Amino acid sequence: MRIPLTWRYLLAFYCLGALMGMSHELAHHAAGFAICGEWGYKTFNSFVLAKGCELAHPESFWLATLVGPVLFNYLPLWIGVALMRKPEAGKQLFGVTLVFSTVPALRIFSAFVGGDETWMVHHFRGNDPRALWIMKAFVLALILPPLVIAWQTIRNRYKPLVYLLFFIGVPLTVFYLIGIVLEGLLVKQRVLSDTLWGMPYMVLLAEVLATIGYASLKSYLWQPARSGLPRVNSRDDG
Repeated sequence: MRIPLTWRYLLAFYCLGALMGMSHELAHHAAGFAICGEWGYKTFNSFVLAKGCELAHPESFWLATLVGPVLFNYLPLWIGVALMRKPEAGKQLFGVTLVFSTVPALRIFSAFVGGDETWMVHHFRGNDPRALWIMKAFVLALILPPLVIAWQTIRNRYKPLVYLLFFIGVPLTVFYLIGIVLEGLLVKQRVLSDTLWGMPYMVLLAEVLATIGYASLKSYLWQPARSGLPRVNSRDDG
């Protein structure tokens, strides 16, 4: 299976990656509402439970932290594995796309420097170094096999460069735009910072635009290239 290096595919990938990242935070936020009974607050990168929720629901408030990576990182990774195992090239392409759209490089990084998984360990085990290393090993065990299978699935010319482009290059540009540029405009400049259901208008606008972009272009995520390079017009193309 060859990834099509076309602007349509790349834009569709960009929209999917943005949706995955924002949906990760939305899962935290929605779970918090389900547990607490009222909305907290979320940005592009973080969420806060409603005031008093931790004291009122000590047995369950931590689930709001768990659902983000489970639903929008680890589950999509392994759905991607299932698709990459299919014989159809289109399903393989979407499987590879799904794996990289979760930004696994950033998930690994956050597990080692502090993220949802680290918070869970600290919540249940304090600063237990053994528990932290077990968590890191578990994260790697969940993420590395899909990455290996993605490597085996890709058949592009200049495969290492293409792999690095989608493992690090494109996903991190998605994170830079959403998690740094827009987050900075929201948090520091207070652009469109008024909220609806605990979500700033800027976050809602970005989610709507990413959804429209993905819905318009998603078919290109199922259309593998016939070569390792972008298609050009030829007689065979009609």
